[in-house]
Amino acid sequence: MASLLQGRLPVNQDVLLMQKGTLMRKVRSKSWKKLRYFRLQEDGMTVRHARQAGGRSKASFSISDVETVRNSHESELLRSLAEEFPLEHGFTIVFHGRRSNLDLVANSVEEAQIWMQGLQLLVDFVTSMDQQEWLDQWLSDWFQRGDKNQDGRMSFEEVQRLLHLMNVEMEPEYAFQLFQAADMSQSDTLEGKEFVEFYKALTKRAEVQELFENFSADGQKLTLLEFVDFLREEQKEGDRASDLALELIDRYEPSDSGKLRHVLSMDGFLSYLYSKDGDIFNPSCRLIYQDMTQPLNHYYINSSHNTYLVGDQLCGQSSVEGYIRCSGQDGRRD
Repeated sequence: MASLLQGRLPVNQDVLLMQKGTLMRKVRSKSWKKLRYFRLQEDGMTVRHARQAGGRSKASFSISDVETVRNSHESELLRSLAEEFPLEHGFTIVFHGRRSNLDLVANSVEEAQIWMQGLQLLVDFVTSMDQQEWLDQWLSDWFQRGDKNQDGRMSFEEVQRLLHLMNVEMEPEYAFQLFQAADMSQSDTLEGKEFVEFYKALTKRAEVQELFENFSADGQKLTLLEFVDFLREEQKEGDRASDLALELIDRYEPSDSGKLRHVLSMDGFLSYLYSKDGDIFNPSCRLIYQDMTQPLNHYYINSSHNTYLVGDQLCGQSSVEGYIRCSGQDGRRD
């Protein structure tokens, strides 16, 4: 990611000073004002905070989560503290979606200006990047890799091989129907733009889209904090959600721009849900964690209806003998 940062993210004196870190007051109310050390990470996209410089830090927010930065005159809370802190020392970070604003008070006008100007510079950069444009480019790059003879077209067999390389599972019959629908030129092949539309149709899941949009402010992506909310509320990841979110975005977001911005596209979201990380199964249960040393008839046996059938599944006879055979010689289940 460092090479991407150096090549794309704007870096000026404000950004460099933000990366060194600043001690500021985090203000939640008139009575809750705590000193915290805020530092922009080397990736230029994540701000972490700690109780003191060099202390154990945790993720505070990503630049993609920020909608805008306002001066303290627009904050009712900071205005109410004008007798305690000069208004020029404060500023407010406004986030997308459901998250509350973050009010901060620096130790000087200069420090406040550094963070206000630096944050706004990075926010403007992120806003200028069109997520859908980047995703289309990512799919076009895959198309170029799959188009072996470079004629700008791919047959259904070539598309199947390419999707296999992309780790996209599909039913051949359903995929062929979508292939034909995307083949607007009716040439039995797909051109670049047709392949992009085919891929989107193939991977579209209405129920997943609805879930995605429940947490996404713009319906196009999940910002870092929106993904953290999803991990906490839907996946029950608890306190580890903040640290886990960055790791999962880096692992499953297919576009480099998404990784750079710390956002998860629908494609990345689907990849995560289909993965072991998104599995409902508790990985701790893969190991034997119960007492398995007792006689078989000391355990409750959860068996299917096939156990008591002795003939055809639809109209055959049933018998308790199946349970007796499963439970032990005396047929008891404890």
